[in-house]
Amino acid sequence: MNDRVCTRETQQRRVVLEVVKSTKSHPTADWVFEKVRSRLPKVSLGTVYRNLSVLRDEGRLCEVHGMDRRTRYDADTRPHAHFVCSTCGQVRDVVDAPATDWRVLKDLVGCEVEEQRLEFLGTCPACVRRRNRRTA
Repeated sequence: MNDRVCTRETQQRRVVLEVVKSTKSHPTADWVFEKVRSRLPKVSLGTVYRNLSVLRDEGRLCEVHGMDRRTRYDADTRPHAHFVCSTCGQVRDVVDAPATDWRVLKDLVGCEVEEQRLEFLGTCPACVRRRNRRTA
């Protein structure tokens, strides 16, 4: 855990975190809501959004933005990059991307960087195959 303030663990928060941890798909809040609601039928969408925000603030989840700019969530909080398909919007983890010393930005532009997010944009293999079948 990091130095951010931790709040009381509730059943809803625990289930929200479990749902996000159960997938590698970088789900949206709506997807998380549907999965949580199957376990906690009385949960509201607002409760899911609030818990996702708390988990993000506590450093237990990361936010990733797809091509549609919808917020997606990642339970893998270790430093890593993401690949976002510009055709279907799928978000994938990229592990072992070359490290960049982003702290030099302070010297270059006077900014104090607090966090680095590395995203690659392009076309995933499935979308490339679909495109190639249409043009063949």
